[in-house]
Amino acid sequence: MKLKGIISSLFVVGTLASCAPAITVKYDYDPKVNVRQFTTYRIEADRQRNADPIVGSNLNQRRIADALDQSLKARGYKPVTQGEADLVVRFFTDARDRQQIQSNNTMSPWGWGWGGWGMPNQVYSRQYEENRVVINVIDVRTNDIVWQGWATGQLNNRNKERDRDQAFRETVTSIMKNFPESAGQDYGAAR
Repeated sequence: MKLKGIISSLFVVGTLASCAPAITVKYDYDPKVNVRQFTTYRIEADRQRNADPIVGSNLNQRRIADALDQSLKARGYKPVTQGEADLVVRFFTDARDRQQIQSNNTMSPWGWGWGGWGMPNQVYSRQYEENRVVINVIDVRTNDIVWQGWATGQLNNRNKERDRDQAFRETVTSIMKNFPESAGQDYGAAR
């Protein structure tokens, strides 16, 4: 009876650890905007919203800006160093403390199960930090957001030996894969 309980508990703890939230990417856009008109961009960190001292640090802001720059250049957009750009790509990060709770009900609906084995309901809890990267693409002429992408998950996970540069680069790449493929194409052509 004790061996089955130990094995069941280890299985639940392993399952809970493997259920750590992955990076979730979503996006939204204004379908009325003809994106064929945009060819140039400027990248800015939203200084007011990057309040988290770790995820919003200057180091991570540079990582995000570099990944954005690479992604936009690969899609045919051109950075503007002097003069006015068609688009301002503004990004920010934030972090929130989260808790994941999982219940392991091994009780049989008919009592203690066959042969008297079974364990009562066990509840496991895990605390973690959830990070978010938000990218707003703004039409400079109207100052309206024409496209927005965001990723939510654990970017600052200390349990994994993951390179932070790679984590931020992969996150930005995942967000920007939903952006039109090159300057001069509309959203329908990005598929």
